[in-house]
Amino acid sequence: MYVGSYDPVTNGHVNVLERAAKLFDEVIVVVSASTAKKYWFSVDERVELIEKALDYKHIKNIKVMAHDGLTVKLAETLGAQVLIRGIRSIKDMEYEVDIATLNKIQNPTIETVFLISDESYRSISSTMVKEIAFYQGDIDALVPENVAEALKEVVKKRRSE
Repeated sequence: MYVGSYDPVTNGHVNVLERAAKLFDEVIVVVSASTAKKYWFSVDERVELIEKALDYKHIKNIKVMAHDGLTVKLAETLGAQVLIRGIRSIKDMEYEVDIATLNKIQNPTIETVFLISDESYRSISSTMVKEIAFYQGDIDALVPENVAEALKEVVKKRRSE
């Protein structure tokens, strides 16, 4: 399982998914609702954006779903044994190790596998992509094409409010 808010999904996320799809028979992308974040896209929109981005890449062993609750509980329900996490920097590593430790306390049989971001994606975050998009910067190299189009539409609405 590869869990995140994906608001929006970036090329960095897609890169981790492409690599995870080669390592595992099946990868489940879980779009979650974090209580600490304010979203630009609904859960359903985020699921759809990811599905379309993966269709463009012709990745077939990945399923996308939404979930609101503890990741470990969902992993138990689905029979998932591994949680996949992408790491961009040492800052991410510290945060992700804390999360992995808490998940291990909840269920010691579920492992966390960290995939280090490819160098070209290390500076990309969903937060920064939204900031760049809002100020009409070039996001084409940062997100899949369908996401860039969706972001431009959201920005039009936000700027007119």
